[in-house]
Amino acid sequence: MTYLTSMGRAYDSEAGQVYMRAAKLRNRNYTESGRVAMTAVESKERRVLIVSFHFPPTNITAAVRLGKFAKYLPQFGWEPTVLTAANVKELLQTLPVDIEEANIFRTHYFTLGSMIYYGLTGGQKTIHRTSPKISAWRRILYKLLRCMALVYTLPVVRILILEPLGWYRPAVKKGLEIISKQKIDIIFSSCGPLVSHFVAARLHKQSGIPWVAEFRDLWSLNHYVRKVQPLHFLEKELEKEVMKGSDLLVTVSAPAAKQLEMLHSKNVVVIHNGFDDEDYLHNVPLTTKFTITYTGHIYLGKQNPTPLLKALAELKQEDSLSPDELEVRFFGNNVLFAVAPLVKKYRLEDMVKIYGLIPFEESVQKQKESTVLLLLGWNDPKERGIYTAKIFEYLGAGNPVLVIGLKGDIVDELLKETGAGVVVNEVNEIKRLLHQWMQEFRQSGEILSHFQPDSAAISRYTRKQQAGKLAHVLEQTLRRQETS
Repeated sequence: MTYLTSMGRAYDSEAGQVYMRAAKLRNRNYTESGRVAMTAVESKERRVLIVSFHFPPTNITAAVRLGKFAKYLPQFGWEPTVLTAANVKELLQTLPVDIEEANIFRTHYFTLGSMIYYGLTGGQKTIHRTSPKISAWRRILYKLLRCMALVYTLPVVRILILEPLGWYRPAVKKGLEIISKQKIDIIFSSCGPLVSHFVAARLHKQSGIPWVAEFRDLWSLNHYVRKVQPLHFLEKELEKEVMKGSDLLVTVSAPAAKQLEMLHSKNVVVIHNGFDDEDYLHNVPLTTKFTITYTGHIYLGKQNPTPLLKALAELKQEDSLSPDELEVRFFGNNVLFAVAPLVKKYRLEDMVKIYGLIPFEESVQKQKESTVLLLLGWNDPKERGIYTAKIFEYLGAGNPVLVIGLKGDIVDELLKETGAGVVVNEVNEIKRLLHQWMQEFRQSGEILSHFQPDSAAISRYTRKQQAGKLAHVLEQTLRRQETS
Protein backbone atom coordinates (compact mmCIF):
# COMPACT_ATOMS: atom_id res chain seq x y z
CA MET A 1 0.00 0.00 0.00
CA THR A 2 1.28 3.46 -0.85
CA TYR A 3 -0.12 6.92 -0.32
CA LEU A 4 2.39 8.82 -2.43
CA THR A 5 2.27 9.57 -6.14
CA SER A 6 5.28 10.30 -8.29
CA MET A 7 4.74 10.30 -12.03
CA GLY A 8 2.59 7.21 -11.69
CA ARG A 9 5.04 5.33 -9.46
CA ALA A 10 5.22 4.70 -5.71
CA TYR A 11 7.34 7.44 -4.15
CA ASP A 12 8.80 5.19 -1.46
CA SER A 13 8.21 1.51 -0.82
CA GLU A 14 8.29 1.99 2.95
CA ALA A 15 5.57 4.65 2.93
CA GLY A 16 2.57 2.33 2.85
CA GLN A 17 3.96 0.11 5.59
CA VAL A 18 4.68 3.11 7.77
CA TYR A 19 1.18 4.43 7.19
CA MET A 20 -0.45 1.10 8.03
CA ARG A 21 1.49 0.91 11.29
CA ALA A 22 0.44 4.46 12.06
CA ALA A 23 -3.23 3.72 11.48
CA LYS A 24 -3.14 1.08 14.21
CA LEU A 25 -1.96 3.54 16.84
CA ARG A 26 -4.43 5.64 18.79
CA ASN A 27 -3.62 9.31 18.46
CA ARG A 28 -3.56 10.13 22.16
CA ASN A 29 -2.08 6.90 23.47
CA TYR A 30 0.88 6.10 21.26
CA THR A 31 4.28 5.51 22.84
CA GLU A 32 7.66 6.98 22.03
CA SER A 33 8.58 3.85 20.08
CA GLY A 34 5.26 4.17 18.24
CA ARG A 35 6.17 7.67 17.10
CA VAL A 36 9.42 6.40 15.65
CA ALA A 37 7.55 3.62 13.88
CA MET A 38 5.06 6.07 12.44
CA THR A 39 7.67 8.26 10.81
CA ALA A 40 10.67 5.99 10.31
CA VAL A 41 12.85 9.00 11.01
CA GLU A 42 16.25 9.00 12.64
CA SER A 43 16.48 9.97 16.31
CA LYS A 44 18.40 13.08 15.24
CA GLU A 45 16.05 16.06 15.28
CA ARG A 46 15.73 18.04 12.08
CA ARG A 47 14.59 21.64 11.57
CA VAL A 48 12.19 22.76 8.85
CA LEU A 49 11.56 26.36 7.85
CA ILE A 50 7.84 26.70 7.10
CA VAL A 51 7.14 29.60 4.74
CA SER A 52 3.48 30.55 4.68
CA PHE A 53 1.85 33.95 4.43
CA HIS A 54 -1.04 32.64 6.56
CA PHE A 55 -0.47 31.16 10.02
CA PRO A 56 -2.38 31.24 13.31
CA PRO A 57 -3.85 33.30 14.84
CA THR A 58 -5.16 34.36 11.39
CA ASN A 59 -8.57 32.72 11.10
CA ILE A 60 -8.44 31.10 7.66
CA THR A 61 -8.37 27.48 6.51
CA ALA A 62 -4.80 27.74 5.22
CA ALA A 63 -3.59 28.85 8.64
CA VAL A 64 -5.30 25.89 10.29
CA ARG A 65 -3.44 23.39 8.10
CA LEU A 66 -0.04 25.01 8.63
CA GLY A 67 -0.64 25.50 12.33
CA LYS A 68 -1.46 21.83 12.80
CA PHE A 69 1.60 20.75 10.83
CA ALA A 70 3.73 22.90 13.13
CA LYS A 71 1.97 21.50 16.19
CA TYR A 72 2.55 17.82 15.38
CA LEU A 73 5.84 17.76 13.43
CA PRO A 74 7.96 17.78 16.64
CA GLN A 75 6.38 14.45 17.57
CA PHE A 76 7.91 13.03 14.39
CA GLY A 77 11.43 14.42 14.86
CA TRP A 78 11.01 17.77 13.09
CA GLU A 79 11.27 21.14 14.84
CA PRO A 80 9.44 23.91 12.91
CA THR A 81 10.56 27.50 12.45
CA VAL A 82 7.78 29.55 10.87
CA LEU A 83 8.15 32.55 8.56
CA THR A 84 4.80 34.31 8.14
CA ALA A 85 3.05 37.66 7.80
CA ALA A 86 2.24 39.85 10.77
CA ASN A 87 -1.29 41.02 11.51
CA VAL A 88 -3.20 40.09 8.37
CA LYS A 89 -5.63 42.97 8.65
CA GLU A 90 -8.39 41.57 6.46
CA LEU A 91 -9.00 38.53 8.67
CA LEU A 92 -9.89 37.73 12.25
CA GLN A 93 -6.96 36.86 14.52
CA THR A 94 -8.69 34.21 16.63
CA LEU A 95 -7.04 30.84 15.86
CA PRO A 96 -5.11 29.23 18.72
CA VAL A 97 -1.32 29.22 18.29
CA ASP A 98 -0.07 25.74 19.22
CA ILE A 99 3.70 26.34 19.13
CA GLU A 100 6.04 28.67 20.97
CA GLU A 101 5.92 32.23 19.65
CA ALA A 102 9.74 32.25 19.77
CA ASN A 103 9.68 29.84 16.80
CA ILE A 104 7.46 32.16 14.71
CA PHE A 105 8.88 35.12 12.77
CA ARG A 106 6.24 37.57 11.59
CA THR A 107 7.14 40.30 9.09
CA HIS A 108 5.11 43.26 7.84
CA TYR A 109 3.52 43.37 4.38
CA PHE A 110 1.31 45.50 2.18
CA THR A 111 -1.13 44.66 -0.62
CA LEU A 112 -3.33 46.49 -3.09
CA GLY A 113 -6.11 43.95 -2.73
CA SER A 114 -7.64 45.11 0.56
CA MET A 115 -10.28 47.24 -1.15
CA ILE A 116 -11.48 44.32 -3.24
CA TYR A 117 -11.47 42.03 -0.21
CA TYR A 118 -13.46 44.46 1.88
CA GLY A 119 -15.92 44.95 -0.95
CA LEU A 120 -16.53 41.26 -1.54
CA THR A 121 -16.63 40.17 2.11
CA GLY A 122 -17.79 43.29 3.81
CA GLY A 123 -14.47 43.49 5.65
CA GLN A 124 -16.08 41.72 8.57
CA LYS A 125 -13.33 41.55 11.14
CA THR A 126 -15.99 41.93 13.81
CA ILE A 127 -17.45 38.76 15.24
CA HIS A 128 -21.21 38.60 14.63
CA ARG A 129 -23.33 36.62 17.05
CA THR A 130 -26.62 37.79 15.57
CA SER A 131 -27.63 38.25 11.95
CA PRO A 132 -25.63 41.13 10.41
CA LYS A 133 -27.13 43.57 7.91
CA ILE A 134 -25.75 44.80 4.60
CA SER A 135 -25.08 48.54 4.73
CA ALA A 136 -26.04 50.61 1.69
CA TRP A 137 -22.46 51.57 0.80
CA ARG A 138 -21.26 47.97 1.03
CA ARG A 139 -24.09 46.84 -1.24
CA ILE A 140 -23.11 49.44 -3.84
CA LEU A 141 -19.40 48.62 -3.59
CA TYR A 142 -20.13 44.93 -3.83
CA LYS A 143 -22.12 45.39 -7.04
CA LEU A 144 -19.41 47.64 -8.47
CA LEU A 145 -16.68 45.11 -7.77
CA ARG A 146 -18.76 42.30 -9.28
CA CYS A 147 -18.98 44.37 -12.47
CA MET A 148 -15.19 44.82 -12.42
CA ALA A 149 -14.55 41.10 -11.99
CA LEU A 150 -13.63 40.64 -15.67
CA VAL A 151 -10.69 42.96 -15.08
CA TYR A 152 -9.29 41.98 -11.71
CA THR A 153 -9.64 38.22 -12.35
CA LEU A 154 -7.22 38.38 -15.28
CA PRO A 155 -4.16 36.30 -14.30
CA VAL A 156 -1.58 39.11 -14.40
CA VAL A 157 -3.88 41.63 -12.72
CA ARG A 158 -4.83 39.08 -10.07
CA ILE A 159 -1.18 38.51 -9.14
CA LEU A 160 -0.32 42.21 -9.09
CA ILE A 161 -3.38 43.33 -7.11
CA LEU A 162 -4.71 40.43 -5.06
CA GLU A 163 -1.38 38.83 -4.18
CA PRO A 164 0.33 40.34 -1.10
CA LEU A 165 3.56 40.85 -3.04
CA GLY A 166 4.54 43.48 -0.50
CA TRP A 167 5.47 40.60 1.80
CA TYR A 168 8.20 39.35 -0.55
CA ARG A 169 11.13 41.61 0.36
CA PRO A 170 10.61 41.62 4.16
CA ALA A 171 10.07 37.85 4.15
CA VAL A 172 13.19 37.12 2.08
CA LYS A 173 15.28 39.36 4.32
CA LYS A 174 13.99 37.70 7.49
CA GLY A 175 14.28 34.22 5.96
CA LEU A 176 17.94 34.71 5.10
CA GLU A 177 18.52 36.00 8.62
CA ILE A 178 16.89 32.90 10.08
CA ILE A 179 18.99 30.63 7.85
CA SER A 180 22.18 32.42 8.90
CA LYS A 181 21.41 31.91 12.60
CA GLN A 182 19.76 28.48 12.64
CA LYS A 183 20.64 25.17 11.05
CA ILE A 184 17.70 24.80 8.68
CA ASP A 185 17.64 21.35 7.07
CA ILE A 186 14.80 21.91 4.63
CA ILE A 187 12.37 24.60 3.45
CA PHE A 188 8.64 23.87 3.21
CA SER A 189 6.42 26.49 1.58
CA SER A 190 2.65 26.44 1.22
CA CYS A 191 0.41 28.51 -1.05
CA GLY A 192 -1.86 30.39 -1.66
CA PRO A 193 -1.09 33.11 -1.67
CA LEU A 194 1.58 32.50 -4.29
CA VAL A 195 4.05 34.87 -2.67
CA SER A 196 4.96 32.06 -0.23
CA HIS A 197 6.54 30.15 -3.12
CA PHE A 198 8.23 33.28 -4.47
CA VAL A 199 9.90 33.74 -1.08
CA ALA A 200 10.86 30.08 -0.73
CA ALA A 201 12.31 29.97 -4.26
CA ARG A 202 14.59 32.90 -3.44
CA LEU A 203 15.67 31.40 -0.11
CA HIS A 204 16.41 28.07 -1.79
CA LYS A 205 18.40 29.72 -4.58
CA GLN A 206 20.57 31.76 -2.20
CA SER A 207 21.09 29.05 0.44
CA GLY A 208 21.01 25.78 -1.53
CA ILE A 209 18.75 24.26 1.16
CA PRO A 210 16.32 21.61 -0.21
CA TRP A 211 12.82 22.93 -0.87
CA VAL A 212 9.47 21.12 -0.72
CA ALA A 213 6.57 23.20 -2.10
CA GLU A 214 2.90 22.65 -1.31
CA PHE A 215 -0.10 23.61 -3.44
CA ARG A 216 -3.20 23.60 -1.25
CA ASP A 217 -4.84 25.24 -4.26
CA LEU A 218 -3.51 24.99 -7.79
CA TRP A 219 -1.93 28.05 -9.39
CA SER A 220 -2.28 28.34 -13.17
CA LEU A 221 -4.39 25.17 -13.25
CA ASN A 222 -6.92 26.42 -10.69
CA HIS A 223 -10.37 25.94 -12.20
CA TYR A 224 -11.88 28.54 -9.87
CA VAL A 225 -9.85 31.24 -11.65
CA ARG A 226 -10.62 32.77 -15.02
CA LYS A 227 -8.38 31.67 -17.92
CA VAL A 228 -7.53 34.08 -20.74
CA GLN A 229 -5.07 33.41 -23.56
CA PRO A 230 -2.25 34.25 -24.02
CA LEU A 231 -2.14 35.32 -20.34
CA HIS A 232 -2.90 31.80 -19.13
CA PHE A 233 0.02 30.40 -21.13
CA LEU A 234 2.32 33.05 -19.67
CA GLU A 235 1.06 32.29 -16.17
CA LYS A 236 1.89 28.59 -16.61
CA GLU A 237 5.37 29.52 -17.82
CA LEU A 238 5.84 31.76 -14.78
CA GLU A 239 4.72 28.94 -12.50
CA LYS A 240 7.19 26.50 -14.06
CA GLU A 241 10.01 29.03 -13.76
CA VAL A 242 9.30 29.74 -10.08
CA MET A 243 8.92 26.07 -9.16
CA LYS A 244 11.86 24.61 -11.11
CA GLY A 245 14.14 24.74 -8.07
CA SER A 246 11.78 22.75 -5.84
CA ASP A 247 12.80 19.19 -4.97
CA LEU A 248 9.27 17.87 -4.45
CA LEU A 249 5.66 19.08 -4.68
CA VAL A 250 2.82 18.40 -2.25
CA THR A 251 -0.92 18.77 -2.84
CA VAL A 252 -4.19 17.70 -1.22
CA SER A 253 -5.77 15.28 -3.72
CA ALA A 254 -4.77 12.69 -6.31
CA PRO A 255 -6.41 14.50 -9.29
CA ALA A 256 -4.54 17.70 -8.39
CA ALA A 257 -1.31 15.70 -8.10
CA LYS A 258 -1.73 14.35 -11.63
CA GLN A 259 -2.18 17.87 -12.99
CA LEU A 260 0.95 19.09 -11.21
CA GLU A 261 2.96 16.10 -12.40
CA MET A 262 2.05 16.81 -16.02
CA LEU A 263 2.90 20.51 -15.74
CA HIS A 264 6.14 20.29 -13.77
CA SER A 265 7.46 16.77 -14.49
CA LYS A 266 8.22 16.42 -10.78
CA ASN A 267 7.34 13.97 -8.04
CA VAL A 268 4.11 14.97 -6.29
CA VAL A 269 2.94 13.77 -2.88
CA VAL A 270 -0.67 13.76 -1.71
CA ILE A 271 -1.19 14.86 1.89
CA HIS A 272 -4.85 15.40 2.65
CA ASN A 273 -6.35 18.02 4.86
CA GLY A 274 -7.66 16.69 8.13
CA PHE A 275 -9.07 17.44 11.55
CA ASP A 276 -7.38 17.69 14.91
CA ASP A 277 -9.17 15.28 17.23
CA GLU A 278 -7.97 17.35 20.18
CA ASP A 279 -10.23 20.15 18.96
CA TYR A 280 -13.26 17.87 19.30
CA LEU A 281 -12.72 16.33 22.74
CA HIS A 282 -15.42 18.27 24.60
CA ASN A 283 -18.92 16.86 24.78
CA VAL A 284 -21.45 19.26 23.30
CA PRO A 285 -25.19 18.51 23.56
CA LEU A 286 -27.21 18.56 20.35
CA THR A 287 -29.69 21.34 19.75
CA THR A 288 -33.32 20.49 20.45
CA LYS A 289 -34.32 21.60 16.96
CA PHE A 290 -33.29 19.79 13.80
CA THR A 291 -30.37 22.10 13.00
CA ILE A 292 -28.48 22.30 9.70
CA THR A 293 -25.23 24.28 10.01
CA TYR A 294 -22.82 25.71 7.45
CA THR A 295 -19.48 27.14 8.59
CA GLY A 296 -16.98 28.88 6.33
CA HIS A 297 -16.58 30.95 3.19
CA ILE A 298 -18.92 30.65 0.20
CA TYR A 299 -17.35 31.04 -3.25
CA LEU A 300 -19.87 33.19 -5.08
CA GLY A 301 -20.91 31.78 -8.42
CA LYS A 302 -19.40 28.39 -7.54
CA GLN A 303 -21.05 27.19 -4.32
CA ASN A 304 -24.80 27.54 -4.57
CA PRO A 305 -27.22 27.10 -1.64
CA THR A 306 -30.24 27.61 -3.92
CA PRO A 307 -31.27 23.92 -4.27
CA LEU A 308 -31.41 23.50 -0.49
CA LEU A 309 -33.29 26.74 0.14
CA LYS A 310 -35.77 26.01 -2.64
CA ALA A 311 -36.36 22.53 -1.22
CA LEU A 312 -36.95 24.02 2.24
CA ALA A 313 -39.38 26.57 0.82
CA GLU A 314 -41.40 23.86 -0.92
CA LEU A 315 -41.46 21.63 2.17
CA LYS A 316 -42.57 24.59 4.25
CA GLN A 317 -45.33 25.43 1.78
CA GLU A 318 -46.46 21.78 1.85
CA ASP A 319 -46.58 21.94 5.68
CA SER A 320 -43.96 19.19 5.92
CA LEU A 321 -41.59 21.46 7.87
CA SER A 322 -42.01 24.36 10.26
CA PRO A 323 -39.57 26.87 11.80
CA ASP A 324 -40.47 25.47 15.21
CA GLU A 325 -38.70 22.21 14.47
CA LEU A 326 -36.00 23.08 11.90
CA GLU A 327 -33.39 25.81 11.58
CA VAL A 328 -30.60 26.38 9.06
CA ARG A 329 -27.58 28.42 10.22
CA PHE A 330 -24.82 30.02 8.16
CA PHE A 331 -21.56 31.18 9.75
CA GLY A 332 -18.87 32.84 7.63
CA ASN A 333 -17.29 36.06 6.43
CA ASN A 334 -19.29 36.46 3.22
CA VAL A 335 -22.38 34.31 3.73
CA LEU A 336 -24.51 37.43 4.08
CA PHE A 337 -24.05 38.36 0.40
CA ALA A 338 -24.42 34.78 -0.80
CA VAL A 339 -27.44 33.74 1.26
CA ALA A 340 -29.48 36.78 2.31
CA PRO A 341 -31.00 37.50 -1.15
CA LEU A 342 -32.07 33.86 -1.47
CA VAL A 343 -33.57 33.81 2.01
CA LYS A 344 -35.66 36.84 1.09
CA LYS A 345 -36.61 35.36 -2.29
CA TYR A 346 -37.90 32.11 -0.78
CA ARG A 347 -39.38 33.79 2.33
CA LEU A 348 -37.33 31.73 4.75
CA GLU A 349 -36.43 34.47 7.25
CA ASP A 350 -38.04 32.48 10.09
CA MET A 351 -36.11 29.31 9.25
CA VAL A 352 -32.69 30.40 7.91
CA LYS A 353 -30.36 32.48 10.10
CA ILE A 354 -27.11 34.24 9.13
CA TYR A 355 -24.57 34.86 11.88
CA GLY A 356 -21.39 36.01 10.15
CA LEU A 357 -17.91 35.34 11.52
CA ILE A 358 -17.21 33.40 14.69
CA PRO A 359 -13.92 32.19 16.23
CA PHE A 360 -12.58 28.74 15.34
CA GLU A 361 -13.39 27.21 18.74
CA GLU A 362 -16.98 28.42 18.52
CA SER A 363 -17.22 27.07 14.98
CA VAL A 364 -16.27 23.63 16.30
CA GLN A 365 -18.93 23.92 18.98
CA LYS A 366 -21.59 24.88 16.45
CA GLN A 367 -20.63 21.91 14.30
CA LYS A 368 -20.81 19.45 17.19
CA GLU A 369 -24.23 20.63 18.41
CA SER A 370 -25.82 20.39 14.95
CA THR A 371 -28.06 17.64 13.62
CA VAL A 372 -26.60 17.97 10.10
CA LEU A 373 -23.54 19.73 8.70
CA LEU A 374 -23.94 21.39 5.32
CA LEU A 375 -21.24 21.48 2.66
CA LEU A 376 -21.73 23.38 -0.59
CA GLY A 377 -19.84 21.92 -3.53
CA TRP A 378 -19.66 23.05 -7.12
CA ASN A 379 -21.99 20.93 -9.24
CA ASP A 380 -19.58 20.90 -12.17
CA PRO A 381 -17.22 18.18 -13.53
CA LYS A 382 -14.28 20.54 -12.95
CA GLU A 383 -14.92 20.12 -9.22
CA ARG A 384 -14.32 16.36 -9.40
CA GLY A 385 -10.78 16.59 -8.02
CA ILE A 386 -11.30 19.14 -5.27
CA TYR A 387 -11.56 18.53 -1.52
CA THR A 388 -12.63 21.41 0.66
CA ALA A 389 -10.84 21.50 4.00
CA LYS A 390 -14.23 21.91 5.65
CA ILE A 391 -15.25 18.33 4.87
CA PHE A 392 -12.52 17.03 7.17
CA GLU A 393 -13.57 19.31 10.03
CA TYR A 394 -17.07 17.92 9.62
CA LEU A 395 -15.64 14.39 9.91
CA GLY A 396 -14.09 15.43 13.21
CA ALA A 397 -17.38 16.85 14.50
CA GLY A 398 -18.96 13.43 14.02
CA ASN A 399 -22.40 14.49 12.75
CA PRO A 400 -24.07 13.63 9.41
CA VAL A 401 -22.77 15.59 6.43
CA LEU A 402 -25.13 16.85 3.73
CA VAL A 403 -23.29 17.87 0.54
CA ILE A 404 -25.05 19.87 -2.16
CA GLY A 405 -22.76 19.20 -5.08
CA LEU A 406 -21.37 16.82 -7.65
CA LYS A 407 -21.99 13.10 -7.36
CA GLY A 408 -19.14 10.72 -8.09
CA ASP A 409 -16.36 13.16 -7.18
CA ILE A 410 -13.71 12.65 -4.50
CA VAL A 411 -15.89 14.20 -1.79
CA ASP A 412 -18.62 11.69 -2.61
CA GLU A 413 -16.03 8.91 -2.47
CA LEU A 414 -14.76 10.17 0.91
CA LEU A 415 -18.26 10.14 2.39
CA LYS A 416 -18.84 6.59 1.11
CA GLU A 417 -15.47 5.49 2.54
CA THR A 418 -16.20 6.97 5.97
CA GLY A 419 -19.99 6.50 6.04
CA ALA A 420 -20.27 10.10 7.21
CA GLY A 421 -22.98 11.48 4.93
CA VAL A 422 -24.48 11.84 1.48
CA VAL A 423 -24.24 13.97 -1.69
CA VAL A 424 -27.41 15.31 -3.33
CA ASN A 425 -27.96 18.05 -5.88
CA GLU A 426 -31.56 18.07 -7.15
CA VAL A 427 -34.38 19.85 -5.35
CA ASN A 428 -36.72 16.83 -5.28
CA GLU A 429 -33.91 14.61 -4.06
CA ILE A 430 -33.12 17.05 -1.24
CA LYS A 431 -36.80 17.19 -0.30
CA ARG A 432 -37.05 13.40 -0.05
CA LEU A 433 -33.88 13.22 2.04
CA LEU A 434 -34.95 15.96 4.45
CA HIS A 435 -38.42 14.43 4.79
CA GLN A 436 -36.85 11.06 5.67
CA TRP A 437 -34.39 12.60 8.12
CA MET A 438 -37.11 14.64 9.81
CA GLN A 439 -39.22 11.53 10.33
CA GLU A 440 -36.25 9.74 11.92
CA PHE A 441 -35.45 12.77 14.07
CA ARG A 442 -39.03 13.07 15.31
CA GLN A 443 -39.11 9.39 16.25
CA SER A 444 -35.66 8.90 17.79
CA GLY A 445 -33.93 12.28 18.01
CA GLU A 446 -31.21 11.15 15.61
CA ILE A 447 -30.49 10.39 11.96
CA LEU A 448 -30.11 6.78 10.90
CA SER A 449 -30.13 6.71 7.09
CA HIS A 450 -27.08 7.69 5.02
CA PHE A 451 -25.03 7.88 8.21
CA GLN A 452 -23.02 4.85 9.33
CA PRO A 453 -19.70 6.40 10.40
CA ASP A 454 -16.62 4.17 10.22
CA SER A 455 -14.32 5.34 13.03
CA ALA A 456 -11.29 3.51 11.61
CA ALA A 457 -11.69 5.17 8.21
CA ILE A 458 -12.29 8.57 9.76
CA SER A 459 -9.22 8.29 11.99
CA ARG A 460 -7.01 8.13 8.89
CA TYR A 461 -7.69 11.83 8.34
CA THR A 462 -6.48 13.31 11.61
CA ARG A 463 -4.04 16.22 11.48
CA LYS A 464 -1.53 14.08 13.35
CA GLN A 465 -1.63 11.40 10.66
CA GLN A 466 -1.09 14.01 7.94
CA ALA A 467 1.81 15.58 9.86
CA GLY A 468 3.37 12.13 10.05
CA LYS A 469 3.17 11.85 6.27
CA LEU A 470 4.77 15.25 5.86
CA ALA A 471 7.57 14.31 8.25
CA HIS A 472 8.26 11.20 6.20
CA VAL A 473 8.30 13.23 2.98
CA LEU A 474 10.72 15.77 4.44
CA GLU A 475 13.01 13.03 5.71
CA GLN A 476 13.08 11.16 2.42
CA THR A 477 13.75 14.38 0.48
CA LEU A 478 16.63 15.23 2.78
CA ARG A 479 18.11 11.76 2.57
CA ARG A 480 18.13 11.90 -1.22
CA GLN A 481 19.95 15.22 -1.05
CA GLU A 482 22.51 13.91 1.45
CA THR A 483 23.28 10.80 -0.62
CA SER A 484 23.35 12.48 -4.04
